[in-house]
Amino acid sequence: MKTILFVPFAICIFVSSVFSQKLTEPRLVGVWRLGYEDYGEFIYHKVEYFSLYLKEDPNARMVARLCSSDNMPLALAGSHGFAYAFPKSAENFQVPTGRMSFARWSRCESKSEQYWFVPENARLEYDEMIPADRVRVNRLLVSYYGSPISQPAKTEFAKNLKEFITELKSNPTTQGFIIRNIGMNRRTLEEALRQLRSERVRFQILQKRSYRSYYPEFMTVTITE
Repeated sequence: MKTILFVPFAICIFVSSVFSQKLTEPRLVGVWRLGYEDYGEFIYHKVEYFSLYLKEDPNARMVARLCSSDNMPLALAGSHGFAYAFPKSAENFQVPTGRMSFARWSRCESKSEQYWFVPENARLEYDEMIPADRVRVNRLLVSYYGSPISQPAKTEFAKNLKEFITELKSNPTTQGFIIRNIGMNRRTLEEALRQLRSERVRFQILQKRSYRSYYPEFMTVTITE
């Protein structure tokens, strides 16, 4: 019971101390690094703080700036911290995704992801910036099963591959990625590659190797105009 009462109190102290005066310049409120901490919890609290900050500055933005020299679709797909998922946390706090953006900058620590609060009319350095509501990422990963070679796992893999192909063929602006992880079975990758090449769809292969997955992971990134 003490923990439940303490957390909101701690958040209020944090917000009060950080935003006791209205910001005029961008403020870095968190940096996520590979192996540093649980990403989901990290970003949950950053968006929670942002929801409170918006009450002080309704026109402010929250920017996830990926440290990468790749283009935005590749930077998002290669994100070790699943940065593309951060706008989903907005639903928990009624934060409009129109106040969120993805940025990419090549002059910061590789494989890290920075989260900024940017007040209205303030400038943040970046190589590329895109509003979050223009970005759609579809991650297709086989769920955990007691045995990865069980029929349910095989069925889900086939379903994911079909959905991946369909999405790439139906939208020429969508970019596709196959992600190799720790423990991936090479035969499953070869099976996917045979089908993809027969369908003549374009894709890239990424080696993340940051978590375990028997089957290759498929991901599509679509950025609308």
